[in-house]
Amino acid sequence: MTEKDQSHAPSLRLEKNLENYLEKNSGDLSLLNSLPKKWEKHGDLIVLPTNSFEEWIDYFGPELWTIVAKSLGGQRLAIKGEISGPERRPNTKLLLGESSWVTHREHGINYSFDVTKSMFSAGNLPERGRIGDFDCSGETILDLYAGIGYYTLPLLVRGGAKHVHACEWSEDAIHALKYNLKANNVAERCTVHAGDNRLAVVDSGSAAEVLGSCDRVMLGLLPSSENGWALALAALKPEGGWLHLHGNAPGGNEKEWADSIVKQLSIMESRKLELVHLVKVKWYSPHIRHCVLDIHIR
Repeated sequence: MTEKDQSHAPSLRLEKNLENYLEKNSGDLSLLNSLPKKWEKHGDLIVLPTNSFEEWIDYFGPELWTIVAKSLGGQRLAIKGEISGPERRPNTKLLLGESSWVTHREHGINYSFDVTKSMFSAGNLPERGRIGDFDCSGETILDLYAGIGYYTLPLLVRGGAKHVHACEWSEDAIHALKYNLKANNVAERCTVHAGDNRLAVVDSGSAAEVLGSCDRVMLGLLPSSENGWALALAALKPEGGWLHLHGNAPGGNEKEWADSIVKQLSIMESRKLELVHLVKVKWYSPHIRHCVLDIHIR
């Protein structure tokens, strides 16, 4: 088998096994043309893209799902739903297996979560790696949209941050976040602020601890983190610091979008802002790109 064949082995195995399944059940072999070309793997759980196997409805059941899971190197199987609500629940449905709790390991960090309740984007792997490469020694950081620890964990485990204030309002994500902080041995360097970040920080008695004390602020919310900008600016130390601001930009006009963000922030902030880095993370949808702006304030 060539190197190319090896890289496509799961797809080839899935097609061959399902071809045998259809022949055994006198099925329509044209269904093989609708097989998914990509998927996510978290431990032994395979997560299929939304709308996978729509044309296979007559065959839905344990036998089909077992073939799919094992062909792709897993024991459990789930399919993504449509993201909904302010908590951006993935609405993933478990098709095979009894537990939807998984542990995903990357860059030396374990992320554990319930795939039916919390999001985890495989496409953000390079960005999580980039954030972990920052030297944050001695820094206090505010993560306004922490989730299960997508950026909180790299900052603590690999970046060496002194302390991270992690804000999150989804109870399911908070459960996973606290679990992950302990599992990665960094819980003592993180304070979790539950609820709406503006209320959790400003109205909970934590303002003195957070405002004016941070070296960096993470603004990892899509499609826009604009509601958190004022709090982010107030959290930075008087001498300034960094904003790592996520958002959705029109494809092909990312720089124009970035300049417009800096202009809006400049109206809110008397200190000098400089766009140091524009990161094009991945396509969010057709013609819309997920980007990150590294903005230095001084």
